[in-house]
Amino acid sequence: MIDDVHEPLEQYAAEFKTAHIDNTSNFFEDLVRQSGVDADANARTVQQLRLLEKQAGGASSTNKWWRVLRGVLIAATLVALLYIYMEYSWPWMLAPTAAFLPAIYWLNRTINDSYARLKALEQARDAKRAEAWGQMAPLNRLFDWDIAAKLVQKTLPRLAFDPYFSNGRMTELRNSFGWSGDLGGDESIVFSHSGVLNGNPFILARTLTHWMGSRTYHGSLDISWTEQVRGADGKYRTETRRETLRASVEQPYPEYGNQTFIVYGNEAAPDLIFSRSPSKLSKLEDGFFDRMRKNRAIKKLEKKSRDVGEGKTFTVMSNREFDALFDATDRNHEVQFRLLFTPLAQQEMLKLLQDDLVGYGDDFEFRKTHMINIVEPEHMRETDVGGEPEKFHAYELAHARTFFNTYHNDFFRSFYFGIAPLLAIPLYQQHRPHSDIYKDTYTSKSCFWEHEAIANYHGEAVFKHPDCVTRSILKTTSENDADGSQRVRVVASGYGSVERVDHVSVRGGDGHSHRVPVHWTEYYDVRHASAMMVKEQTPASDDGATLRKVFEKRGVEYKKAIVRRSIVSAVLPG
Repeated sequence: MIDDVHEPLEQYAAEFKTAHIDNTSNFFEDLVRQSGVDADANARTVQQLRLLEKQAGGASSTNKWWRVLRGVLIAATLVALLYIYMEYSWPWMLAPTAAFLPAIYWLNRTINDSYARLKALEQARDAKRAEAWGQMAPLNRLFDWDIAAKLVQKTLPRLAFDPYFSNGRMTELRNSFGWSGDLGGDESIVFSHSGVLNGNPFILARTLTHWMGSRTYHGSLDISWTEQVRGADGKYRTETRRETLRASVEQPYPEYGNQTFIVYGNEAAPDLIFSRSPSKLSKLEDGFFDRMRKNRAIKKLEKKSRDVGEGKTFTVMSNREFDALFDATDRNHEVQFRLLFTPLAQQEMLKLLQDDLVGYGDDFEFRKTHMINIVEPEHMRETDVGGEPEKFHAYELAHARTFFNTYHNDFFRSFYFGIAPLLAIPLYQQHRPHSDIYKDTYTSKSCFWEHEAIANYHGEAVFKHPDCVTRSILKTTSENDADGSQRVRVVASGYGSVERVDHVSVRGGDGHSHRVPVHWTEYYDVRHASAMMVKEQTPASDDGATLRKVFEKRGVEYKKAIVRRSIVSAVLPG
């Protein structure tokens, strides 16, 4: 029997943190043993490589200074010849020539020898680095997309990741929990993990979001005029005045940013709607002024609770501190809110909000709309959620070990405290959906979220319009083919640009209005459609022959296809 997590903060500090460190370390050492990499041999190779790198660096510096000295000597020779030519007769020019030429000749030989030694050291260095890469190749081949998921599942058995985001998981969220999954045309999925938490579906997603902001453009115009000025002697003289006139215009400007959030479906409290954002109150301590600020916030809640006008149903909770810090005052169902946030849930949520040592504190937005919960933690914006295998490739075992352990421990901490607000609610862990209890079967095809993530992995540059000068939002639609693959239409939306000039009237010191030119950029919509094909790997196609046939039938060289999270994909020609 796997225990539920009811005290997420304490259990992370006392149990999960150490467990994950051990699991990650043991997993890496198992990979090393499986690969057969000789740690001692690799350490010796890297030590020799570092020595060669140091020697090559020293030889490069020496060669550089010899060349600088030759340049100085040549310059001195030319200066001496020029001086003698101007001050003495030409036979005297033989003296500096005879003095400097042997030195320049010697420097040339020294530089050539130094360069030859540098090239020999660089070749030896490159060969030694290639040897180190060869030693590590068996280990590098063992890194795959699923390692982060496997490690998290081992530490948190209540959680399970899907191999990829399937149509079945999307259908479950749509039919059982009322979530469409449609983020609109201004967002594209960069990466997503899906799975179940306590038997309920979740998604960890990162999106590229577009919105139309504005940019201020500045321009200037220099003007001058003359004035008659009377001097101290009573006479008039003409003086020229100068002034720089400045103007600005504000124009639309496309902006882009990443968002990272967790979507969680749970049937508990199905009518409840609320939202909350990080509160500055969570960072307050027990000083006099901090207590005064908390009390002021609590009094506002109590006043709002006494307002019993039409349509106003807010009732402050007995735990005033929780209500003030969590601040979900837009809730629509007091009974279900209290069913969700029991005294234990309130206590654990307060610990998460006020913590600034173990986790990340109050840095998350939390929105619940009926059976869909969305948590958006600020700290996860900087977390690498992809876990691409290439990221862990290295030629030095010690470096690979350090990076592997650091990455996966950081990912676990970030993800754990991303879902911690959900773990703090006991009712969510007690409530299992029908599909989990009876193990309903869902289709295994990858869904459009996964297709957008695959398209973004191929890169925006592959799909963007030729005139596009901004980021591109990639959106997809798909259709199934008879051979089990999916043909995916990828539409890249971005902006082209045209340079414009506005003339802004500005009054100058000469008493006249002047048209100040302000150059700005106008952005216009551009779209480009391309095609991509994807096919999920199955036991029947693991040998590659079946997949190769599917891709080559569409004019794609199989070696150019990309394998990502059990899905093979390629951009179709034309």
